[in-house]
Amino acid sequence: MCWVALMASAQPKFASKVSRGILSLNTYDRQGNLLHQGTAFYVGTDGEAIADYRLFKNAYQASVVDANGKQADVDCILGADGTYSLVRFRVNTKGNAVIPSVTTVQPMKSTLFVLGRSDKGAMESVQVTIADTALIQGKYVYYGLGNQVDEALVGAPVFNQSGTLMGILHPQMGNRNYVLDIRFKDELKMAAFPTNSASVALGNIFIPKALPDTSEEALVYLYTKSRSASNDEYMEMVNRFVATYPKNAEGYLRRATPLIDLTRFDEADRDLQQYLALVENKAFGNYNVASLIFNKLRLQPEPAYEKWNEDVAIGYVDKALAINATQPASDEQKSESAQFRILKAQLLMNKQDYEGALTLYEALNDEKGGVPVYLYAISMAREGRGDSIEAVIEPIDSALAKFGTPMPADAANYIIRRGQLYANAGKYREAVLDYNQYAYLMNNQVSPVFYYERSQIEVNARMLQQALEDIDKAIELAPREPLYHVERAALAVRASMFDECIQSCQTALQLNPNIIDAYRILGYAYLQKGDKTTARQNLQKAIDMGDEAARMLMNTYLDK
Repeated sequence: MCWVALMASAQPKFASKVSRGILSLNTYDRQGNLLHQGTAFYVGTDGEAIADYRLFKNAYQASVVDANGKQADVDCILGADGTYSLVRFRVNTKGNAVIPSVTTVQPMKSTLFVLGRSDKGAMESVQVTIADTALIQGKYVYYGLGNQVDEALVGAPVFNQSGTLMGILHPQMGNRNYVLDIRFKDELKMAAFPTNSASVALGNIFIPKALPDTSEEALVYLYTKSRSASNDEYMEMVNRFVATYPKNAEGYLRRATPLIDLTRFDEADRDLQQYLALVENKAFGNYNVASLIFNKLRLQPEPAYEKWNEDVAIGYVDKALAINATQPASDEQKSESAQFRILKAQLLMNKQDYEGALTLYEALNDEKGGVPVYLYAISMAREGRGDSIEAVIEPIDSALAKFGTPMPADAANYIIRRGQLYANAGKYREAVLDYNQYAYLMNNQVSPVFYYERSQIEVNARMLQQALEDIDKAIELAPREPLYHVERAALAVRASMFDECIQSCQTALQLNPNIIDAYRILGYAYLQKGDKTTARQNLQKAIDMGDEAARMLMNTYLDK
Protein backbone atom coordinates (compact mmCIF):
# COMPACT_ATOMS: atom_id res chain seq x y z
CA MET A 1 0.00 0.00 0.00
CA CYS A 2 2.88 2.35 0.80
CA TRP A 3 4.45 1.53 -2.59
CA VAL A 4 1.23 2.34 -4.46
CA ALA A 5 0.97 5.65 -2.60
CA LEU A 6 4.55 6.54 -3.54
CA MET A 7 3.87 5.63 -7.19
CA ALA A 8 0.76 7.83 -7.22
CA SER A 9 2.56 10.80 -5.71
CA ALA A 10 5.69 10.66 -7.89
CA GLN A 11 5.59 13.42 -10.53
CA PRO A 12 7.44 12.87 -13.81
CA LYS A 13 9.86 15.59 -14.89
CA PHE A 14 7.62 16.69 -17.79
CA ALA A 15 4.49 17.07 -15.62
CA SER A 16 4.75 20.83 -15.19
CA LYS A 17 5.18 21.33 -18.94
CA VAL A 18 2.26 19.21 -20.14
CA SER A 19 -0.02 20.30 -17.27
CA ARG A 20 -0.73 23.52 -19.17
CA GLY A 21 -2.68 21.46 -21.70
CA ILE A 22 -4.67 19.42 -19.16
CA LEU A 23 -8.15 20.75 -18.37
CA SER A 24 -10.95 20.28 -15.89
CA LEU A 25 -14.19 19.63 -17.79
CA ASN A 26 -17.73 20.36 -16.60
CA THR A 27 -20.83 19.33 -18.58
CA TYR A 28 -24.41 20.47 -17.93
CA ASP A 29 -27.93 19.24 -18.61
CA ARG A 30 -30.77 21.10 -20.38
CA GLN A 31 -31.59 23.13 -17.24
CA GLY A 32 -27.95 24.13 -16.71
CA ASN A 33 -27.38 21.78 -13.79
CA LEU A 34 -23.97 20.15 -13.44
CA LEU A 35 -24.03 16.76 -15.17
CA HIS A 36 -20.45 15.43 -15.05
CA GLN A 37 -16.96 16.53 -14.02
CA GLY A 38 -13.74 15.08 -15.38
CA THR A 39 -10.52 15.62 -17.28
CA ALA A 40 -9.94 16.82 -20.83
CA PHE A 41 -6.79 17.89 -22.67
CA TYR A 42 -5.75 19.91 -25.69
CA VAL A 43 -4.52 18.00 -28.72
CA GLY A 44 -4.54 20.76 -31.34
CA THR A 45 -4.52 24.48 -31.93
CA ASP A 46 -7.66 26.64 -31.90
CA GLY A 47 -9.00 24.89 -28.81
CA GLU A 48 -9.16 21.30 -30.15
CA ALA A 49 -9.44 18.93 -27.18
CA ILE A 50 -10.24 15.32 -26.21
CA ALA A 51 -12.33 13.82 -23.39
CA ASP A 52 -14.12 10.63 -22.41
CA TYR A 53 -17.49 10.31 -24.17
CA ARG A 54 -19.36 9.50 -20.95
CA LEU A 55 -18.70 13.03 -19.68
CA PHE A 56 -20.60 14.43 -22.68
CA LYS A 57 -23.49 11.96 -22.84
CA ASN A 58 -26.82 13.85 -22.50
CA ALA A 59 -24.96 17.18 -22.16
CA TYR A 60 -26.40 20.43 -23.54
CA GLN A 61 -23.52 22.70 -22.48
CA ALA A 62 -19.91 22.25 -21.41
CA SER A 63 -16.97 24.34 -20.22
CA VAL A 64 -13.32 23.81 -19.32
CA VAL A 65 -10.93 25.37 -16.80
CA ASP A 66 -7.22 25.45 -17.65
CA ALA A 67 -4.12 25.38 -15.43
CA ASN A 68 -4.35 29.14 -14.89
CA GLY A 69 -7.98 28.93 -13.72
CA LYS A 70 -9.30 30.48 -16.93
CA GLN A 71 -12.72 29.19 -17.99
CA ALA A 72 -13.88 28.75 -21.59
CA ASP A 73 -17.04 27.33 -23.14
CA VAL A 74 -17.11 24.34 -25.44
CA ASP A 75 -18.03 25.72 -28.86
CA CYS A 76 -18.85 22.55 -30.77
CA ILE A 77 -18.33 18.81 -31.07
CA LEU A 78 -15.82 17.78 -33.76
CA GLY A 79 -16.49 14.04 -33.58
CA ALA A 80 -17.44 11.21 -31.22
CA ASP A 81 -17.35 7.45 -30.90
CA GLY A 82 -19.45 5.54 -28.40
CA THR A 83 -17.69 2.20 -28.76
CA TYR A 84 -14.30 3.57 -27.79
CA SER A 85 -15.75 6.32 -25.55
CA LEU A 86 -14.01 9.32 -27.06
CA VAL A 87 -15.11 12.85 -27.97
CA ARG A 88 -13.16 15.47 -29.88
CA PHE A 89 -14.38 19.03 -29.36
CA ARG A 90 -13.43 22.67 -29.76
CA VAL A 91 -13.17 25.25 -26.99
CA ASN A 92 -13.66 28.99 -27.44
CA THR A 93 -10.08 29.97 -26.77
CA LYS A 94 -6.95 31.22 -28.53
CA GLY A 95 -3.27 30.39 -28.10
CA ASN A 96 -3.93 27.27 -26.04
CA ALA A 97 -1.12 24.90 -25.08
CA VAL A 98 -0.93 21.80 -27.28
CA ILE A 99 0.24 18.44 -25.96
CA PRO A 100 2.38 16.66 -28.61
CA SER A 101 1.13 13.18 -29.54
CA VAL A 102 2.96 10.01 -30.53
CA THR A 103 2.99 8.77 -34.11
CA THR A 104 4.12 5.20 -33.42
CA VAL A 105 3.10 2.18 -31.35
CA GLN A 106 4.53 2.02 -27.81
CA PRO A 107 6.57 -1.13 -26.99
CA MET A 108 5.54 -3.78 -24.46
CA LYS A 109 6.63 -3.27 -20.83
CA SER A 110 6.96 0.49 -21.45
CA THR A 111 6.54 2.72 -18.43
CA LEU A 112 3.67 5.19 -18.78
CA PHE A 113 2.31 8.05 -16.67
CA VAL A 114 -1.35 8.91 -16.13
CA LEU A 115 -1.81 12.61 -15.32
CA GLY A 116 -5.05 14.19 -14.23
CA ARG A 117 -6.46 16.96 -12.10
CA SER A 118 -8.10 16.30 -8.75
CA ASP A 119 -11.37 17.93 -7.75
CA LYS A 120 -9.31 20.72 -6.17
CA GLY A 121 -7.32 21.28 -9.38
CA ALA A 122 -4.06 19.72 -8.17
CA MET A 123 -2.16 17.49 -10.61
CA GLU A 124 -2.14 13.79 -9.81
CA SER A 125 0.19 11.23 -11.42
CA VAL A 126 0.19 7.42 -11.51
CA GLN A 127 2.97 5.30 -13.04
CA VAL A 128 1.79 2.24 -14.99
CA THR A 129 3.24 -0.40 -17.34
CA ILE A 130 2.02 -1.86 -20.65
CA ALA A 131 1.18 -5.53 -20.10
CA ASP A 132 -0.46 -6.46 -23.40
CA THR A 133 -1.80 -4.93 -26.62
CA ALA A 134 -4.62 -5.46 -29.12
CA LEU A 135 -5.25 -3.91 -32.52
CA ILE A 136 -8.25 -1.69 -33.33
CA GLN A 137 -9.28 -1.37 -36.98
CA GLY A 138 -5.94 -2.90 -37.89
CA LYS A 139 -3.92 0.25 -37.17
CA TYR A 140 -4.62 1.56 -33.65
CA VAL A 141 -3.61 -0.05 -30.38
CA TYR A 142 -5.56 -0.83 -27.22
CA TYR A 143 -3.02 -1.09 -24.38
CA GLY A 144 -3.68 -3.31 -21.35
CA LEU A 145 -2.00 -2.06 -18.17
CA GLY A 146 -0.16 -4.17 -15.63
CA ASN A 147 -1.71 -2.38 -12.64
CA GLN A 148 -5.05 -0.79 -11.76
CA VAL A 149 -5.71 2.96 -11.65
CA ASP A 150 -8.24 4.90 -9.58
CA GLU A 151 -11.51 5.30 -11.48
CA ALA A 152 -11.34 9.05 -10.78
CA LEU A 153 -8.58 9.30 -13.39
CA VAL A 154 -10.57 7.65 -16.20
CA GLY A 155 -10.41 9.97 -19.21
CA ALA A 156 -7.03 11.41 -18.16
CA PRO A 157 -4.15 11.67 -20.67
CA VAL A 158 -1.44 9.02 -20.59
CA PHE A 159 2.20 9.83 -21.49
CA ASN A 160 5.30 7.83 -22.31
CA GLN A 161 8.57 8.41 -20.47
CA SER A 162 9.59 11.26 -22.78
CA GLY A 163 6.41 13.17 -21.99
CA THR A 164 4.68 12.57 -25.32
CA LEU A 165 0.93 11.96 -25.24
CA MET A 166 0.19 8.34 -26.20
CA GLY A 167 -3.37 7.65 -25.09
CA ILE A 168 -6.40 8.25 -22.88
CA LEU A 169 -7.18 6.13 -19.83
CA HIS A 170 -10.18 3.81 -20.09
CA PRO A 171 -11.95 2.17 -17.12
CA GLN A 172 -11.26 -1.25 -15.70
CA MET A 173 -12.36 -4.38 -17.49
CA GLY A 174 -11.71 -7.42 -15.39
CA ASN A 175 -8.73 -6.71 -13.17
CA ARG A 176 -6.93 -4.12 -15.29
CA ASN A 177 -7.29 -0.71 -16.90
CA TYR A 178 -6.77 0.03 -20.58
CA VAL A 179 -5.39 2.91 -22.60
CA LEU A 180 -6.83 3.90 -25.99
CA ASP A 181 -4.23 4.88 -28.60
CA ILE A 182 -4.36 8.69 -28.94
CA ARG A 183 -3.99 8.33 -32.69
CA PHE A 184 -7.59 7.10 -32.73
CA LYS A 185 -8.65 10.75 -32.36
CA ASP A 186 -8.03 11.15 -36.09
CA GLU A 187 -11.09 8.92 -36.68
CA LEU A 188 -13.33 11.40 -34.86
CA LYS A 189 -14.65 13.52 -37.70
CA MET A 190 -18.05 14.80 -38.66
CA ALA A 191 -19.36 13.02 -41.75
CA ALA A 192 -22.48 13.25 -43.87
CA PHE A 193 -23.05 9.54 -43.20
CA PRO A 194 -21.34 8.66 -39.90
CA THR A 195 -20.72 5.16 -38.61
CA ASN A 196 -23.35 3.69 -36.33
CA SER A 197 -21.10 4.11 -33.28
CA ALA A 198 -20.50 7.77 -34.14
CA SER A 199 -24.16 8.39 -34.99
CA VAL A 200 -25.39 7.04 -31.65
CA ALA A 201 -22.78 8.98 -29.68
CA LEU A 202 -23.45 12.24 -31.51
CA GLY A 203 -27.19 11.72 -31.09
CA ASN A 204 -26.70 11.61 -27.31
CA ILE A 205 -24.80 14.90 -27.23
CA PHE A 206 -26.89 18.07 -27.56
CA ILE A 207 -24.06 20.56 -27.88
CA PRO A 208 -23.77 22.07 -31.40
CA LYS A 209 -21.83 19.95 -33.88
CA ALA A 210 -19.14 21.05 -36.31
CA LEU A 211 -19.53 20.46 -40.04
CA PRO A 212 -17.63 17.93 -42.15
CA ASP A 213 -14.27 19.11 -43.46
CA THR A 214 -15.24 19.86 -47.08
CA SER A 215 -18.01 22.15 -48.32
CA GLU A 216 -19.38 19.38 -50.55
CA GLU A 217 -19.75 16.89 -47.69
CA ALA A 218 -20.99 19.65 -45.39
CA LEU A 219 -23.82 20.40 -47.81
CA VAL A 220 -24.81 16.72 -47.88
CA TYR A 221 -24.71 16.74 -44.07
CA LEU A 222 -26.97 19.80 -43.98
CA TYR A 223 -29.41 18.10 -46.32
CA THR A 224 -29.62 14.95 -44.21
CA LYS A 225 -30.05 16.97 -41.00
CA SER A 226 -32.70 19.25 -42.50
CA ARG A 227 -35.19 16.38 -42.25
CA SER A 228 -34.75 15.75 -38.53
CA ALA A 229 -33.29 18.86 -36.89
CA SER A 230 -35.44 21.59 -35.39
CA ASN A 231 -35.37 25.02 -37.03
CA ASP A 232 -33.07 26.35 -34.32
CA GLU A 233 -30.69 23.40 -34.62
CA TYR A 234 -30.66 23.60 -38.39
CA MET A 235 -30.15 27.38 -38.27
CA GLU A 236 -27.08 26.91 -36.08
CA MET A 237 -25.64 24.44 -38.60
CA VAL A 238 -26.29 26.69 -41.59
CA ASN A 239 -24.88 29.73 -39.78
CA ARG A 240 -21.74 27.70 -39.14
CA PHE A 241 -21.58 26.74 -42.82
CA VAL A 242 -21.97 30.36 -43.98
CA ALA A 243 -19.29 31.50 -41.52
CA THR A 244 -16.93 28.76 -42.72
CA TYR A 245 -17.67 29.12 -46.45
CA PRO A 246 -18.84 32.74 -46.95
CA LYS A 247 -18.31 32.55 -50.74
CA ASN A 248 -20.39 29.42 -51.18
CA ALA A 249 -23.75 30.49 -52.59
CA GLU A 250 -25.55 27.34 -51.46
CA GLY A 251 -25.26 28.26 -47.79
CA TYR A 252 -27.35 31.40 -48.23
CA LEU A 253 -30.05 29.51 -50.10
CA ARG A 254 -30.13 26.80 -47.43
CA ARG A 255 -30.37 29.38 -44.65
CA ALA A 256 -33.28 31.20 -46.28
CA THR A 257 -35.58 28.19 -45.71
CA PRO A 258 -35.47 28.12 -41.89
CA LEU A 259 -35.53 31.92 -41.84
CA ILE A 260 -38.84 31.77 -43.72
CA ASP A 261 -40.15 29.15 -41.29
CA LEU A 262 -39.21 31.50 -38.44
CA THR A 263 -40.99 34.40 -40.27
CA ARG A 264 -37.72 36.33 -40.51
CA PHE A 265 -38.55 37.32 -44.07
CA ASP A 266 -36.27 40.35 -44.49
CA GLU A 267 -33.26 38.25 -43.48
CA ALA A 268 -34.37 35.49 -45.86
CA ASP A 269 -34.69 37.98 -48.72
CA ARG A 270 -31.18 39.33 -48.03
CA ASP A 271 -29.79 35.79 -48.10
CA LEU A 272 -31.52 35.11 -51.41
CA GLN A 273 -30.02 38.25 -52.93
CA GLN A 274 -26.58 37.20 -51.67
CA TYR A 275 -27.19 33.76 -53.14
CA LEU A 276 -28.02 35.28 -56.53
CA ALA A 277 -24.88 37.41 -56.39
CA LEU A 278 -22.64 34.37 -55.75
CA VAL A 279 -24.29 31.54 -57.66
CA GLU A 280 -22.58 30.61 -60.94
CA ASN A 281 -25.61 29.24 -62.77
CA LYS A 282 -27.76 32.37 -62.83
CA ALA A 283 -30.64 30.67 -64.62
CA PHE A 284 -31.04 28.01 -61.96
CA GLY A 285 -30.29 30.60 -59.29
CA ASN A 286 -33.34 32.64 -60.29
CA TYR A 287 -35.38 29.45 -60.62
CA ASN A 288 -34.40 28.37 -57.09
CA VAL A 289 -35.36 31.75 -55.64
CA ALA A 290 -38.72 31.59 -57.41
CA SER A 291 -39.27 28.06 -56.06
CA LEU A 292 -38.56 29.16 -52.50
CA ILE A 293 -40.98 32.09 -52.77
CA PHE A 294 -43.61 29.79 -54.29
CA ASN A 295 -43.25 27.34 -51.40
CA LYS A 296 -43.73 30.19 -48.95
CA LEU A 297 -46.87 31.42 -50.74
CA ARG A 298 -48.28 27.91 -51.05
CA LEU A 299 -47.33 26.32 -47.73
CA GLN A 300 -47.05 29.33 -45.42
CA PRO A 301 -49.43 32.00 -46.73
CA GLU A 302 -49.69 33.65 -43.31
CA PRO A 303 -48.18 35.90 -42.22
CA ALA A 304 -47.86 37.56 -45.60
CA TYR A 305 -44.62 39.23 -46.69
CA GLU A 306 -45.18 42.36 -48.75
CA LYS A 307 -42.07 41.85 -50.90
CA TRP A 308 -43.11 38.42 -52.14
CA ASN A 309 -46.09 37.44 -54.27
CA GLU A 310 -46.73 35.36 -57.36
CA ASP A 311 -45.76 38.17 -59.72
CA VAL A 312 -42.40 38.61 -57.98
CA ALA A 313 -41.71 34.88 -58.24
CA ILE A 314 -42.80 34.87 -61.90
CA GLY A 315 -40.33 37.70 -62.49
CA TYR A 316 -37.52 35.46 -61.26
CA VAL A 317 -38.74 32.63 -63.49
CA ASP A 318 -38.82 34.96 -66.50
CA LYS A 319 -35.20 35.95 -65.76
CA ALA A 320 -34.27 32.27 -65.66
CA LEU A 321 -36.03 31.68 -68.98
CA ALA A 322 -34.34 34.71 -70.57
CA ILE A 323 -30.89 33.53 -69.46
CA ASN A 324 -31.65 30.00 -70.58
CA ALA A 325 -32.74 31.26 -74.02
CA THR A 326 -29.23 32.62 -74.62
CA GLN A 327 -27.74 29.14 -74.20
CA PRO A 328 -27.10 26.78 -77.15
CA ALA A 329 -30.23 24.88 -78.16
CA SER A 330 -29.69 21.42 -76.72
CA ASP A 331 -31.72 18.69 -75.02
CA GLU A 332 -30.43 19.95 -71.68
CA GLN A 333 -31.47 23.52 -72.46
CA LYS A 334 -34.95 22.35 -73.52
CA SER A 335 -35.32 20.28 -70.36
CA GLU A 336 -34.35 23.24 -68.18
CA SER A 337 -36.75 25.52 -70.06
CA ALA A 338 -39.59 23.06 -69.47
CA GLN A 339 -38.74 22.91 -65.77
CA PHE A 340 -38.83 26.71 -65.53
CA ARG A 341 -42.16 26.95 -67.40
CA ILE A 342 -43.75 24.32 -65.17
CA LEU A 343 -42.95 26.46 -62.15
CA LYS A 344 -44.37 29.52 -63.89
CA ALA A 345 -47.57 27.62 -64.66
CA GLN A 346 -47.84 26.53 -61.01
CA LEU A 347 -47.44 30.14 -59.89
CA LEU A 348 -50.15 31.22 -62.32
CA MET A 349 -52.45 28.51 -60.93
CA ASN A 350 -51.73 29.73 -57.40
CA LYS A 351 -52.57 33.25 -58.60
CA GLN A 352 -55.80 31.84 -60.11
CA ASP A 353 -54.71 32.93 -63.58
CA TYR A 354 -56.03 29.72 -65.04
CA GLU A 355 -55.97 30.98 -68.62
CA GLY A 356 -52.25 31.76 -68.44
CA ALA A 357 -51.47 28.45 -66.74
CA LEU A 358 -53.53 26.53 -69.30
CA THR A 359 -51.64 28.13 -72.18
CA LEU A 360 -48.31 27.02 -70.69
CA TYR A 361 -49.46 23.49 -69.87
CA GLU A 362 -50.97 22.97 -73.31
CA ALA A 363 -47.75 24.19 -74.99
CA LEU A 364 -45.64 21.87 -72.85
CA ASN A 365 -47.96 18.96 -73.59
CA ASP A 366 -47.89 19.61 -77.34
CA GLU A 367 -44.07 19.71 -77.32
CA LYS A 368 -43.93 16.25 -75.72
CA GLY A 369 -46.74 14.72 -77.77
CA GLY A 370 -48.99 14.16 -74.77
CA VAL A 371 -47.68 13.48 -71.26
CA PRO A 372 -49.99 12.29 -68.45
CA VAL A 373 -48.66 14.80 -65.90
CA TYR A 374 -49.28 17.71 -68.26
CA LEU A 375 -52.72 16.38 -69.15
CA TYR A 376 -53.57 16.19 -65.45
CA ALA A 377 -52.49 19.83 -65.04
CA ILE A 378 -54.56 20.84 -68.06
CA SER A 379 -57.59 19.26 -66.41
CA MET A 380 -56.95 21.25 -63.24
CA ALA A 381 -56.55 24.51 -65.17
CA ARG A 382 -59.72 23.92 -67.16
CA GLU A 383 -61.64 23.20 -63.95
CA GLY A 384 -60.32 26.43 -62.44
CA ARG A 385 -61.35 28.34 -65.55
CA GLY A 386 -64.89 26.98 -65.21
CA ASP A 387 -64.99 24.73 -68.28
CA SER A 388 -67.66 22.07 -68.74
CA ILE A 389 -67.27 18.75 -66.96
CA GLU A 390 -66.67 17.08 -70.33
CA ALA A 391 -63.79 19.46 -71.09
CA VAL A 392 -62.29 18.87 -67.64
CA ILE A 393 -62.52 15.07 -67.88
CA GLU A 394 -61.25 14.85 -71.50
CA PRO A 395 -57.52 15.34 -70.66
CA ILE A 396 -57.80 12.78 -67.86
CA ASP A 397 -59.22 10.27 -70.35
CA SER A 398 -56.32 11.08 -72.68
CA ALA A 399 -53.82 10.57 -69.87
CA LEU A 400 -55.34 7.19 -68.94
CA ALA A 401 -55.17 6.13 -72.59
CA LYS A 402 -51.42 6.84 -72.47
CA PHE A 403 -51.03 4.34 -69.64
CA GLY A 404 -52.55 1.52 -71.70
CA THR A 405 -53.99 -1.71 -70.31
CA PRO A 406 -53.62 -3.22 -67.86
CA MET A 407 -53.22 0.07 -66.06
CA PRO A 408 -50.20 0.46 -63.77
CA ALA A 409 -50.38 1.76 -60.21
CA ASP A 410 -49.13 5.12 -61.52
CA ALA A 411 -52.56 5.63 -63.08
CA ALA A 412 -54.32 5.55 -59.71
CA ASN A 413 -54.24 9.31 -59.11
CA TYR A 414 -55.77 9.92 -62.53
CA ILE A 415 -58.51 7.39 -61.90
CA ILE A 416 -59.48 8.89 -58.53
CA ARG A 417 -59.53 12.41 -59.98
CA ARG A 418 -61.90 11.30 -62.73
CA GLY A 419 -64.06 9.59 -60.12
CA GLN A 420 -64.25 12.79 -58.10
CA LEU A 421 -65.15 14.78 -61.23
CA TYR A 422 -67.89 12.28 -62.09
CA ALA A 423 -69.26 12.55 -58.55
CA ASN A 424 -69.27 16.37 -58.72
CA ALA A 425 -71.16 16.15 -61.99
CA GLY A 426 -73.79 13.85 -60.50
CA LYS A 427 -72.59 10.80 -62.46
CA TYR A 428 -72.48 8.62 -59.38
CA ARG A 429 -72.43 5.18 -60.98
CA GLU A 430 -69.45 6.15 -63.16
CA ALA A 431 -67.76 7.63 -60.08
CA VAL A 432 -68.19 4.40 -58.11
CA LEU A 433 -66.59 2.42 -60.94
CA ASP A 434 -63.54 4.71 -60.86
CA TYR A 435 -63.28 4.50 -57.08
CA ASN A 436 -63.41 0.71 -57.37
CA GLN A 437 -60.64 0.70 -59.95
CA TYR A 438 -58.55 3.04 -57.80
CA ALA A 439 -58.82 0.64 -54.85
CA TYR A 440 -57.79 -2.23 -57.13
CA LEU A 441 -54.74 -0.34 -58.42
CA MET A 442 -53.79 0.51 -54.83
CA ASN A 443 -54.15 -3.16 -53.83
CA ASN A 444 -56.89 -2.00 -51.40
CA GLN A 445 -54.25 -0.13 -49.35
CA VAL A 446 -56.46 2.95 -49.04
CA SER A 447 -57.36 5.32 -46.22
CA PRO A 448 -60.55 5.48 -44.14
CA VAL A 449 -61.29 8.78 -45.94
CA PHE A 450 -61.45 6.84 -49.22
CA TYR A 451 -64.10 4.46 -47.83
CA TYR A 452 -66.05 7.37 -46.40
CA GLU A 453 -66.02 9.23 -49.73
CA ARG A 454 -67.03 6.14 -51.68
CA SER A 455 -69.88 5.45 -49.26
CA GLN A 456 -71.21 8.98 -49.85
CA ILE A 457 -71.13 8.46 -53.60
CA GLU A 458 -72.77 5.04 -53.25
CA VAL A 459 -75.63 6.59 -51.27
CA ASN A 460 -76.28 8.99 -54.15
CA ALA A 461 -76.04 6.07 -56.57
CA ARG A 462 -78.71 4.25 -54.50
CA MET A 463 -76.23 1.49 -53.57
CA LEU A 464 -77.17 1.36 -49.89
CA GLN A 465 -75.64 -2.00 -48.99
CA GLN A 466 -72.28 -1.08 -50.53
CA ALA A 467 -72.41 2.26 -48.69
CA LEU A 468 -72.96 0.48 -45.37
CA GLU A 469 -70.03 -1.86 -46.04
CA ASP A 470 -67.76 1.06 -46.88
CA ILE A 471 -68.65 3.14 -43.83
CA ASP A 472 -68.11 0.05 -41.67
CA LYS A 473 -64.65 -0.29 -43.22
CA ALA A 474 -63.90 3.37 -42.50
CA ILE A 475 -64.92 2.83 -38.86
CA GLU A 476 -62.76 -0.29 -38.66
CA LEU A 477 -59.73 1.75 -39.79
CA ALA A 478 -60.54 4.87 -37.74
CA PRO A 479 -62.83 3.84 -34.86
CA ARG A 480 -62.39 7.14 -32.99
CA GLU A 481 -63.56 9.38 -35.82
CA PRO A 482 -67.07 10.51 -34.74
CA LEU A 483 -68.06 11.64 -38.26
CA TYR A 484 -67.97 8.06 -39.51
CA HIS A 485 -70.30 6.87 -36.72
CA VAL A 486 -72.75 9.69 -37.52
CA GLU A 487 -72.73 8.70 -41.20
CA ARG A 488 -73.25 5.07 -40.16
CA ALA A 489 -76.28 6.19 -38.16
CA ALA A 490 -77.68 8.14 -41.12
CA LEU A 491 -77.34 5.09 -43.37
CA ALA A 492 -78.95 2.87 -40.74
CA VAL A 493 -81.98 5.20 -40.70
CA ARG A 494 -82.33 4.85 -44.47
CA ALA A 495 -82.35 1.06 -44.00
CA SER A 496 -84.84 1.32 -41.09
CA MET A 497 -82.19 -0.18 -38.76
CA PHE A 498 -83.15 2.10 -35.86
CA ASP A 499 -81.44 0.18 -33.04
CA GLU A 500 -78.14 0.24 -34.96
CA CYS A 501 -78.71 3.92 -35.70
CA ILE A 502 -79.12 4.68 -31.99
CA GLN A 503 -75.98 2.74 -31.12
CA SER A 504 -73.93 4.59 -33.76
CA CYS A 505 -75.18 7.99 -32.55
CA GLN A 506 -74.36 7.16 -28.94
CA THR A 507 -70.83 6.10 -29.95
CA ALA A 508 -70.37 9.35 -31.90
CA LEU A 509 -71.53 11.44 -28.91
CA GLN A 510 -69.20 9.58 -26.57
CA LEU A 511 -66.35 10.62 -28.86
CA ASN A 512 -67.65 14.18 -29.30
CA PRO A 513 -70.69 15.39 -27.33
CA ASN A 514 -71.05 18.50 -29.52
CA ILE A 515 -72.12 16.85 -32.79
CA ILE A 516 -75.47 18.41 -33.69
CA ASP A 517 -76.30 15.88 -36.41
CA ALA A 518 -75.99 13.00 -33.94
CA TYR A 519 -78.68 14.49 -31.64
CA ARG A 520 -81.03 15.14 -34.58
CA ILE A 521 -80.61 11.63 -36.05
CA LEU A 522 -80.93 10.10 -32.58
CA GLY A 523 -84.16 12.01 -32.02
CA TYR A 524 -85.57 10.85 -35.34
CA ALA A 525 -84.64 7.22 -34.62
CA TYR A 526 -86.47 7.33 -31.27
CA LEU A 527 -89.49 8.86 -33.02
CA GLN A 528 -89.58 5.89 -35.37
CA LYS A 529 -89.41 3.55 -32.36
CA GLY A 530 -92.32 5.40 -30.74
CA ASP A 531 -90.27 6.83 -27.83
CA LYS A 532 -91.43 10.45 -28.09
CA THR A 533 -89.98 11.50 -24.73
CA THR A 534 -86.43 10.51 -25.60
CA ALA A 535 -86.93 11.82 -29.14
CA ARG A 536 -87.95 15.24 -27.76
CA GLN A 537 -84.92 15.37 -25.45
CA ASN A 538 -82.46 14.75 -28.26
CA LEU A 539 -84.18 17.00 -30.78
CA GLN A 540 -84.26 19.80 -28.21
CA LYS A 541 -80.49 19.43 -27.67
CA ALA A 542 -79.96 19.83 -31.41
CA ILE A 543 -82.31 22.84 -31.48
CA ASP A 544 -80.46 24.43 -28.56
CA MET A 545 -77.26 24.06 -30.59
CA GLY A 546 -78.85 25.92 -33.53
CA ASP A 547 -80.12 23.08 -35.73
CA GLU A 548 -83.11 24.23 -37.80
CA ALA A 549 -83.66 20.76 -39.29
CA ALA A 550 -84.25 19.41 -35.77
CA ARG A 551 -86.76 22.23 -35.16
CA MET A 552 -88.68 21.20 -38.27
CA LEU A 553 -88.80 17.59 -37.04
CA MET A 554 -90.02 18.78 -33.66
CA ASN A 555 -92.75 20.93 -35.22
CA THR A 556 -93.80 18.18 -37.62
CA TYR A 557 -93.95 15.21 -35.26
CA LEU A 558 -94.17 16.47 -31.68
CA ASP A 559 -95.66 19.99 -31.52
CA LYS A 560 -98.76 19.64 -33.66
